Amino acid sequence: MSVLPWATIGRLLVAAAAVWVFAQTWQLWMLLLTALILAAAILPAARWGDRRRVPRIVTVAGVYLGAALVVAVLGRFLIPAFVEQGTQFAGQLPALVENAKGWAAQVIAWGARWEIPLPAVPAGGDGLAGIGKILIENTLRATAGVIGAVVGFFLVIVLAAYLVIDAEHIGRALAALLPPAHRERAAALAGPVLAVMGGYVRGQLVVSLCVGAVIAAGLGLLGVPYWLLIGGVAAALNIVPFLGSPAAAVLGLLSAVNISPTLALWTALLFWGANLLEGKLLIPQFIGRATGLHPVAVLLGILAGVQLAGLVGALVAVPLLAGVWEVVRQLWVEPMRGGEGAASERK
Repeated sequence: MSVLPWATIGRLLVAAAAVWVFAQTWQLWMLLLTALILAAAILPAARWGDRRRVPRIVTVAGVYLGAALVVAVLGRFLIPAFVEQGTQFAGQLPALVENAKGWAAQVIAWGARWEIPLPAVPAGGDGLAGIGKILIENTLRATAGVIGAVVGFFLVIVLAAYLVIDAEHIGRALAALLPPAHRERAAALAGPVLAVMGGYVRGQLVVSLCVGAVIAAGLGLLGVPYWLLIGGVAAALNIVPFLGSPAAAVLGLLSAVNISPTLALWTALLFWGANLLEGKLLIPQFIGRATGLHPVAVLLGILAGVQLAGLVGALVAVPLLAGVWEVVRQLWVEPMRGGEGAASERK
């Protein structure tokens, strides 16, 4: 019977202790990861300022001030309309749902007459309410409550600013913790990983704003009620892939079918066109192959993030996956492809 060396036992104990510490402090690490992703999105602006001898603290302050001004200006003109339409929509929602059920029942009855298999009308919104409850509970668990979410937001802002301002010093300090043989490789990986994560965040913000504007303008031209509210929901939720357009489409169709089936059809075509515009033009133009991830991997990552940390997990899941994939690609995928190409040339 072989006995493990004391050195191996010590390493296992240290690894177990590290896993335990991480499990106990995972909310703190989630904040740090979120700050790192935000810093990666701001870092190109800071480096642009470096070339023009602008201090990084001024650049970061300018980015934050610009974002605050955009939010303030949009809020000044849009928030009153959002509140008004949101209040009206909330009051009309039960009637809209019942009306939609009536149309669905008529369609199912028509399908049964022609022996077309159609799904039954759901009895209520328990499934949707259950999903929303899970999302809210997991989000509050990740942020330690509402107050923790507010405090965490400001901590992320401050941490991201510090990471951008002192990026090079932090990078050298972290590299010093690695064995000397791996420091050069780690430094070479850091740039592409941060570029992928930051590029995704910036591109997704632009895509979300464009999708929300297209949907709001299209619904307004069609005469669908609550068009501004629905477009705002699409823009806000579309920051998380696969979430914004479907949620907005449900609201849009509920509002349109209450007026006429024809308007509901045109609304469905509008959302189909917006989805096509996003997938064929906006994402290739503003995000391109920033992540290099298959859509199935993106969806699974978002679902895992929602389950672990709610909305916060959904927001950080894709940039994190993109960074991890960039490491895997550079360390294993590209060397393997290079080796296969060299082997084929020798043959």
